[in-house]
Amino acid sequence: MVTVNYWAIATCTVINMILGMLWYSPLLFGTTFVKLMKMDYNKMKNDPTVQKTAQRGYMVSTICHLLMAIVMAHFIAYTHTSRSLFDGLKLGFCSWLGFTLTTMLPNHIFSKDGFSLGLAAINIGYPMVGLSTAGAILGAWR
Repeated sequence: MVTVNYWAIATCTVINMILGMLWYSPLLFGTTFVKLMKMDYNKMKNDPTVQKTAQRGYMVSTICHLLMAIVMAHFIAYTHTSRSLFDGLKLGFCSWLGFTLTTMLPNHIFSKDGFSLGLAAINIGYPMVGLSTAGAILGAWR
């Protein structure tokens, strides 16, 4: 029976949600993201359809981040990763490299709007930091 730390999983979920809010905010990459997506912040703020879509998106994101943290906790347990922040970070990064990068990059390359290296870097970089951070937390806090 594999045991996982549910407090650490909950913490990873919350941290990934906060990371996403910061990542796509004007503080980090939000302004560039909005330009590359050919969107307008002001229109987005005042459009009720966008607000409804965002609410649904946050709910789905929370569930996905929770699932990601649960799976990462099991990866760490199954691989007998030592109780180390650095080993957990490496496992998180390798998971991103092997699963996320390899699935998201082709999606960006085949985008109907054409490939944008900047947009790909923003969208693919977020889960790299998130998975690496979750791995570090789960590796150290078991």
